[in-house]
Amino acid sequence: MKRSSVCCLLVLATCLMAQSPVKETFAYSRKAIAGIPGNDSLPTSYFIYVIIQRGTLISVGGVCLRGQRYGGTLQQVDSPVLSPHDVSVPTGATDTLVKRTSDDVYQIEFGEPSGPCPDGSAEAKLAQRYEVVVSLKSGHANWYGLVTKIVPLHPAAAM
Repeated sequence: MKRSSVCCLLVLATCLMAQSPVKETFAYSRKAIAGIPGNDSLPTSYFIYVIIQRGTLISVGGVCLRGQRYGGTLQQVDSPVLSPHDVSVPTGATDTLVKRTSDDVYQIEFGEPSGPCPDGSAEAKLAQRYEVVVSLKSGHANWYGLVTKIVPLHPAAAM
């Protein structure tokens, strides 16, 4: 009886330690529309949020966004995360990007791409199936925030 209890405790402890602190990952895009017809070279803005188990120390290893690799930093934000529905015409209407949660919410901030996702890496394999792969580190463990499809937001007019 004691031996089976000890085994159950060991299995339970192992399962609890192996659980990912990443709860959910969200990705949104917002295109900028030019005021001059035919000028479609305006950049698209991306907003990526990761919900992490409260109190977990985490860092970002990188982001693969549509096959391109980016460095990134984490910026903790309050939930809910709201965005104006139409940034060009202030109507007061908002879109909820992340619902209220008791867990920690981070926005991934990234700059210019540093090339394609590295061949043969776990990120590259995941990037074949997901539009967004966020590589996160907690302690000595690597975790991934995955987004199958980036949700487009209402376009913004370029100023």
